[in-house]
Amino acid sequence: MYGEFEHTIDSKGRMNFPAKLREELGEHFYISKTIGESCLTVHTEQSWNDLRESLRGKPTKVRLPLERFLFGGACEAEPDKQGRIAIAPALRAYAGLTSEVVVVGMDDHAEIWDKAAYIAYTESVSAEDIAALAEEIGI
Repeated sequence: MYGEFEHTIDSKGRMNFPAKLREELGEHFYISKTIGESCLTVHTEQSWNDLRESLRGKPTKVRLPLERFLFGGACEAEPDKQGRIAIAPALRAYAGLTSEVVVVGMDDHAEIWDKAAYIAYTESVSAEDIAALAEEIGI
């Protein structure tokens, strides 16, 4: 998955989800809070199951807070005939979503950002910052 797509959220919390990403995500996917960012993560069914499995067997002290954060407020999404998905009010509030959003393809998942927050984020990261990160991991 890749690309940036601007969309709007209606008064009922629905948005058209990019057709290109719907094809890659499948007809059933999951939306959760994102760890470390004020946006939402859209998971394929497989990546959602992988995430669940990765937490199994972890120490309770670590596992329970993560499960509450990720799964407690998550929602399942199935696009309707118009390609719209509904985003739960608590998730919209967490990510500060207003009527204008940006959906960002992130390889094996997607993110949903409030447009103003995404612009502020992208403007806060310089080309030098990206170059330093790339060098740090050897790409």
